Formats: sequence, structure tokens, C-alpha cells
Amino acid sequence: MNDINTILYPLPMQVKGFAVLKDSVITIVINENLSPEARLEAYRHEIYHIEHDDFFSGRDVSDIEREAHNA
Repeated sequence: MNDINTILYPLPMQVKGFAVLKDSVITIVINENLSPEARLEAYRHEIYHIEHDDFFSGRDVSDIEREAHNA
């Protein structure tokens, strides 16, 4: 598994979080404007993507997100 860093950062409210892979390090960015519960939900969502190797799947992002939201 890659190294994973997590940071809080002010993002537009429609963006809960995202993950970036660079040089074998994954950085999860969570919107600091969210409630603690929503931050945790966003973190778990990004971890889902990591656990399912979504960075390397080659699948359409819309399909990946739809599957992650239904998990």
C-alpha cells in the first residue's frame, strides 16, 4: 500500500474531498468547512477509492463515483 497523508483544506462546499497520487504517496484532501461527521464520511469515501485501486482501474470516473456512493 502507498503512504497516505490527509489534510484539511478550505474547498467549495460542493467538494467534500478528493485524493491525489504522486510519487507513490496518496494525499487525501478533506474540506475543512464540513462538519466532523461529514469530514469522516468524505475520508471514508476516499479510502474506499484507495482500497479498490480506483487510481489504476482505467474505468470512467462517473462509473467509479456511482459505485463508491452506492457502497
